[in-house]
Amino acid sequence: MQDKQHKRFKDVLRRNKSFVSTFILVILFMFSCPLFAQTVGNDYLSNRFTRPEVTALVKSPFTLEGYTKISESSYLELWMDLKTTSVRVVDKRSGYIWGDVLETTDAYNEMNTTYQLIAKSLVLLEYFDERGISNVIGSGEENVKKHWKRIDNGVVYSLYFEPLEIAFDVRITLKDDTVKFELPQSTIKEGKKFTIASVMFTPFLGSTIADEVNGYAFVPDGPGALIRFSKPAHYLNWFEKRVYGKDYAIENLVTINDLRARRPNDFLREEPSALIPVFGIVHGVNQNALFGVITSGQEYSAIVSYPSGILSKYNWTSAKFIYRQKYLQPTTRSGAGIQVAQKNRNKFDAVLEISFLTGSSANYVGMAKYYREKFANELFGNKNMSTTQLNSKTVEDIPLYVSIIASDIEKMLIGHKVITISSVEQIKQILNELISKGISNIVLLIEGWQDGGIHGNKVGRFGLEKKVGDFKELLRYIVEFNTKNKDNGKRVELFFVDNVTKVTEKQLNIRKEVGLNLSQSIISEERDNKDLWLYKSYYVRIDLASRYLLTRASKLSQLGFKNVAVREYANKLYGNLKIGSEIYRSEAKQIVEKTLNDIASKMGNVILFEPNDYTWKYSTTIGAIPMNSSQYLFETDTVPFLQIVLSGRLDYFTPYMNNGFFSKMDVLKAIDYGAYPSFLVSWLDNASLKDTPLWDYPSTRYEDWKTKIVEIYNTVNSALKYVKGSTITDRIVIKPGVVKVTYSNGYEIYINYTNEEFKDSLVVVPAESFKVVKSNNSTNGVGSK
Repeated sequence: MQDKQHKRFKDVLRRNKSFVSTFILVILFMFSCPLFAQTVGNDYLSNRFTRPEVTALVKSPFTLEGYTKISESSYLELWMDLKTTSVRVVDKRSGYIWGDVLETTDAYNEMNTTYQLIAKSLVLLEYFDERGISNVIGSGEENVKKHWKRIDNGVVYSLYFEPLEIAFDVRITLKDDTVKFELPQSTIKEGKKFTIASVMFTPFLGSTIADEVNGYAFVPDGPGALIRFSKPAHYLNWFEKRVYGKDYAIENLVTINDLRARRPNDFLREEPSALIPVFGIVHGVNQNALFGVITSGQEYSAIVSYPSGILSKYNWTSAKFIYRQKYLQPTTRSGAGIQVAQKNRNKFDAVLEISFLTGSSANYVGMAKYYREKFANELFGNKNMSTTQLNSKTVEDIPLYVSIIASDIEKMLIGHKVITISSVEQIKQILNELISKGISNIVLLIEGWQDGGIHGNKVGRFGLEKKVGDFKELLRYIVEFNTKNKDNGKRVELFFVDNVTKVTEKQLNIRKEVGLNLSQSIISEERDNKDLWLYKSYYVRIDLASRYLLTRASKLSQLGFKNVAVREYANKLYGNLKIGSEIYRSEAKQIVEKTLNDIASKMGNVILFEPNDYTWKYSTTIGAIPMNSSQYLFETDTVPFLQIVLSGRLDYFTPYMNNGFFSKMDVLKAIDYGAYPSFLVSWLDNASLKDTPLWDYPSTRYEDWKTKIVEIYNTVNSALKYVKGSTITDRIVIKPGVVKVTYSNGYEIYINYTNEEFKDSLVVVPAESFKVVKSNNSTNGVGSK
């Protein structure tokens, strides 16, 4: 039967060349195929979702024999083997001893000598030789000279890797529940032959052998992912993600598909990046956990996790501080070259804080809450809400985020022209229709308002696209609507969406405005599909992008447009390494923060799309928040760590739901994660966009989506309106496919992803549905679907 369906499908595709028809046929085929239907039906069992926790008592295998007590706080004791620099930490609240490895295990004895010593080291040092070949060494090596002295609340280790002529100090201090590791850049000394590539602190602290310990590693992949401890497996690679994404001024922007993931090729979506500099390890859920936060050197760091079976039988997770990388040094005019190591070392102070959690906090939810509260000022600035705000009992409709494409460029036989995709009058018509359907809170985002459209506007110039109509008239219309309805709760917010970071060749002077990497080549990237028009993108020099963005925001504000939404700028962190006028990644971060601070002071509200955490304090809303991890084969769960951190502090909305995120499972996931729905629409149908850079968007025509938009919004709103403005305080997977999310204002939301009704003694949740209840009396259901 399936073979006949495949043959019929291929025959139809050969006869039908229409993009829209092809898309519809693909969708119909997938849902008519029994194999696909089964996969969709059990999607909650995949690593796109979260498994129930298995509770089993965990006991530490470590003792303190041979270790010296270095320091003590109210919660912790720090012990070290002064010969090897191995670290052990005693949590005085539980008595649990955290360590690295035991020399008596088979797993330890199966490792080579180098990694045996690394496993018991305070520092793992990766270094380059004169030819750029890298190698690793641990501070536990005998030929590493070690001197230590006590300081207040800790110790300073002076390490001299004598064969390499590399030396530096590591400072370790205790405060409350946290051990802080610091490597001041001022202490680093290097010889002539060998240079530092990277450093890790206590890489094997919290490591486990295979599945001997019930627990997992948490990594900041998209919203968050768990790697549960399991038996050794032959994975092709390990987890390693650069915090804040790749350094585009150094790294290759082409990502090779190495088959690490089982996710589908999500249409028009990049692989998730690490927006936050954190990781965690759990030994026994609700028993013991450690939570690492990089508090200095984030822009030069990566989170790494090695599941059992890669290098050894150990599961281990840590933070890597990157001092040098390899890059392509061109040797020919055609661009061919050789890989060489950076000559100059990245300048930063490396600081890692590892906090130890016990009891009900020892899980990924506890880590997220800990991060949200302890680092509130750094993350949210003056948006650190009061207890009264966080526990509000007010029921208020959530916003619907609707992005409307106003204009773009269309390819002609010679050159191109700007076309209207949704005029001001058509935008007003869309707005009125949504309001007439009972949607009272709308955030309207306009794409392609600029002179020249989305992909044709000159980034160094400012102007409104006149072909679309009078945007000032649209603003007046919205202001009048809000004034008229100020007492009945109806409101529309208008945002202009801008992107001065990642642009096309039509938008800039490639010779003067594009950033340069260390190879002195322009920073650009290409999409795989070379049939696309303008498939190549260019990254504007960070100083120019910042200036252009600030200028545009100022001029919009002067015209009365007080809200702006910014793409790419808060998500892509790169410098400009043109010889003689270098801007390094750390300096680029400072420029971005200053620019966003200036914009936030001039504008009413700022939406940032998929932003790195250092920009959150300048935003009011997070756009296109990641809802799925990379789904690498070794990742067992996707978890809403990011959403838990943001809940009650900033609003956040989903990726566009009409671009592959509109199934019933996706709608339930939006409720589960507390994410508001968003859509990208146009007045023209997609067949009319075939000669524009937007031609590969599968379906954006408003007329095709208006019923679904209202349906999805009403479903999500009927759940999340009860918890708007509240923080997520707990999330429990009761059984596979059934989740309970608890909020600070006294409500709980049960989400049932399964195709069977869920019942317990107090709550009944229909199949593929949800129920909102008051946590103080869960028999009182206040909403279900």
